[in-house]
Amino acid sequence: MRSDAVLRKLPVIRIATSFCLLFMAGCIALTKDVDLAKAQCLAEGAAKRRVLEETLRGDLAAIAERLAKIEERLKLQKTAQENKMSLSFSTLDELKDTIRDLNSRIDAIDVGANKAAAELTPTVNRIVERSDALAMEVAALRAELEGQRPVENVTIDKGGAVRLPDDPEKSFTQLQKMSEDAAIAPQVREGWARYLRKFPGRHDCEAVFYVGETYSAEKAWNTAIEQYRRIDAEYKGCVKHEISYLRIAEALIALGKKDYAKKVVLGMRDIFPTTEYPKMTATIEKKLGLPPREKNKEKQDKKK
Repeated sequence: MRSDAVLRKLPVIRIATSFCLLFMAGCIALTKDVDLAKAQCLAEGAAKRRVLEETLRGDLAAIAERLAKIEERLKLQKTAQENKMSLSFSTLDELKDTIRDLNSRIDAIDVGANKAAAELTPTVNRIVERSDALAMEVAALRAELEGQRPVENVTIDKGGAVRLPDDPEKSFTQLQKMSEDAAIAPQVREGWARYLRKFPGRHDCEAVFYVGETYSAEKAWNTAIEQYRRIDAEYKGCVKHEISYLRIAEALIALGKKDYAKKVVLGMRDIFPTTEYPKMTATIEKKLGLPPREKNKEKQDKKK
């Protein structure tokens, strides 16, 4: 009886065994498929990363090459200012387009959440930083080129930089008027420095004098005195020679050093027997309690 029962259950056991074997084979095949798919994903991610890195390296090399060309053009085309600006702006626009295209590519990259994305992120960050730096360089180059455009009048921009017109006499006249304004004294001094570089030998003595005027406007008397003294040391006999002495005397009076101011004014009587600034000289002499000049007095008596 027992053997009969076993014989009856034997087909069931065989079916169950076959099912188990099939199930195990299926699991093994599924595991292999999963491993194969994972390996393919990693390979594809690595391939995409390599392609992206090569593309980005190529773009960065192209940008570096364009920047080198821009710098070379800026050095070689100084005499053709307008043509250089036009060419540089065109090149800079192309460079900006390249940077925007590079940024769009970076934004469009779908690195996913796998291991390849984590490895690629530092590279992308470096590229973004480099792109930002290049954009800043482009902006600086554009600002520099804008600064080379000619202006009609002396101009002080928002950053405090001074630009001069190409007419030396117009620049001189406008800077001269601006030298008495204490609010813009530092910018005016920069303007005079630019003037001396741009138009050497035209009004060097007067430029030194008007720089002294900017310090007087700021009531920086000691610095003003040093500036006025440069005229006697470096430009003796120029048109501002006598008045530079008078300005020194006024600065000394403002500092409360009347004794030194008296020595300056008395010394002027030997250097400049006949003053070209009688009213100004008389006012200073009166403040110092000095008698009027004898020669000037004789000249005035003759006129009477």
